[in-house]
Amino acid sequence: MSGLRKRARKDSDRNNFYAAVEALACNLILLKATGSDAKLAVPRSHAFLWQGNARANPVYGQHFLTAIGLMASLGLIVEARRGYRISAKSKMPSLIGPTADLAQHLPLAPPDWRAIHQIDDPVLIILKEGKDEAGHAAAITFRETAQSRKFANQVQRLNKFLREADIEVTCQNTSLSLGKDGHIIAPYRRSLRRIFNNGTWQHGGRLAGGFWMSIERAERDRIRIEGERIANVDYRQLYPRLAYVRSGETQPEGDIYDVAGDGTSRDGWKKLMNAMLFSDGPLRNWPEDTRQHFPTGTKLRTAIEMLAARHAAIKHLFGAGLGFQLMRIESDMLIEVTTYLAQAGVTALPLHDAVLVAKSKADTAARAMQAVFKRGTGSPCAIVSTTFW
Repeated sequence: MSGLRKRARKDSDRNNFYAAVEALACNLILLKATGSDAKLAVPRSHAFLWQGNARANPVYGQHFLTAIGLMASLGLIVEARRGYRISAKSKMPSLIGPTADLAQHLPLAPPDWRAIHQIDDPVLIILKEGKDEAGHAAAITFRETAQSRKFANQVQRLNKFLREADIEVTCQNTSLSLGKDGHIIAPYRRSLRRIFNNGTWQHGGRLAGGFWMSIERAERDRIRIEGERIANVDYRQLYPRLAYVRSGETQPEGDIYDVAGDGTSRDGWKKLMNAMLFSDGPLRNWPEDTRQHFPTGTKLRTAIEMLAARHAAIKHLFGAGLGFQLMRIESDMLIEVTTYLAQAGVTALPLHDAVLVAKSKADTAARAMQAVFKRGTGSPCAIVSTTFW
C-alpha cells in the first residue's frame, strides 16, 4: 500500500480512477509495441482536464493525475519530463514511459493489433475556440442542442460501420508504428470525431481520428480495403470552386490554380489562394511554405495582384474570412458521401476533401461525390479525380 489515500472512494470516483489507470496502461502497452523509445504525452493542465470536452471523458480529472502519481511512486512508470507552459509559444507536454517493473503486471510484449479494440470516444463532436498565436485552439464547453445531437449521431453511425469494415495495412503483422502526428498507425483506430472551429458550428466540421489520417501520403498504398488496393477519390480545387458558387459567377475553364497560364508555380498559387480565402483581412506576409514555390524576387503584393486579376469574379471574397465556412460545406459533403456509401455497403475512409475506397469502388465513389456536390450547391461544376495506388 502506498498510503496515498485513507478514505474509500465513491463508486463513480472509483470507476473513473480505474478508467484512468486502464487508459494509461493500454497506451503504454501500445507505445511499447512500436518498438521505439517514444514516450507517452499526458495532459496535466487544469485548462485541459477540467474544461471543454475533456470533462465528458471519465479518464480525465484529478483521478488521472492521482493515477500517474501512484504508478510513478510504485516504480511502474518513469516521469521522463514534467511539462510546462510559459506562454502560447513556449510550452512542452509532460512525458511518461514504462519501467521494467511494469512488465510484471502488464503484457508489454507487442500485441497483435487484431486483439485490440477501440471504443468510441464519448465526445464525438468538438467545438474549438479560435487559434492562439501559436496556432493552437482549445476545446470549449457547449450546450447540447438538436443540431449537436444530429452531428454526433451522424459520426456514431459512421463509426459503427467502420468498426466492422475489412481494413488492413500491409507489412504490419504484429508490429505497430507511429504516424506523422505522433499517433499509432493501426487499423483498429477507426473511431472518428468531428471538429468545429472558432466557437461556431458554421466553421470547420472536419472529421479526425482515423489511422489513415496519420499515414504519410507515400505510405497510404499499404492500406487494403476488403483485400483490394485503394483509390483516392477527391474534389479538385474545391475551395475556389465553392467560392465561385458563392459569388454566383461562372466557373473558369481549366485549372483554377494555374494563375500564370503555363503551369508554373502551381503549388504556390494554390497555397496563396487558399490562404487568401481563409484570411480575415489583407495578407501582410507570405503564407508558410509558399514563397519558395515562386521565382526568386517575386513580391507578395505582385502575386496577390496577379491572383486578383486572374480571378476577378471572386476577388471580393479574398480576405473576407470565408475559408472556415467553405470547410463546413466540405465537411458536410464528406459526411453525406461517406454515409451514402456506407448505406450502399461501400467502405469509404474520409480524408478532408477526399475518400479512400477499394479500387473496384472508385467509380461508385466518384459518382456519389459529383451528385452530393450538385445537390448541395445547385451547381454541376465539381471536378472529381481518382488516383490509384
